[in-house]
Amino acid sequence: MEKDDGGYFVSTILQFQIHRSLCRAAQKQAHLAPSDPIHKCDIYRSSAAGKILSTLMSKGSSQPWQEALRDATGDYRLDGSALREYFAPLEDWLRSENIRTGERVGWLYDGDYCKHSIETANLQVLGGFYNAGSAVYPNVLVLLAACVSSVLLVRRSIRS
Repeated sequence: MEKDDGGYFVSTILQFQIHRSLCRAAQKQAHLAPSDPIHKCDIYRSSAAGKILSTLMSKGSSQPWQEALRDATGDYRLDGSALREYFAPLEDWLRSENIRTGERVGWLYDGDYCKHSIETANLQVLGGFYNAGSAVYPNVLVLLAACVSSVLLVRRSIRS
């Protein structure tokens, strides 16, 4: 991943984390339930959200982003749950729509195509769990033993 790509990735997650924090502040000020979905959040004219945003903006780049994140959200770490929370209604709709229309998410497993990637990532294939890793290791050991035996036999015959 390029450095710019990493920054873009981090900034997207930060954007949703900060948005959730601003929403919670606005909801608290307006005496709304914090369970209200953040995709419907309105921070317009919220002095509580404005104060957090002002504090965040006033620091600029004078401190590490982790410190600014702590000031805005109370947490030092990146957390993708705000992004998932924001898009939860879309995710639910897509899941329901895929079930309704019979769409399958993923791809068909057609033998050895991408077999290494599937085994390495322990990917799920058509609702089943494909993990040939446990079946591959004994075969690899047998192959390795055969190779070592062959090398030893060749070395022995050369010495004789």
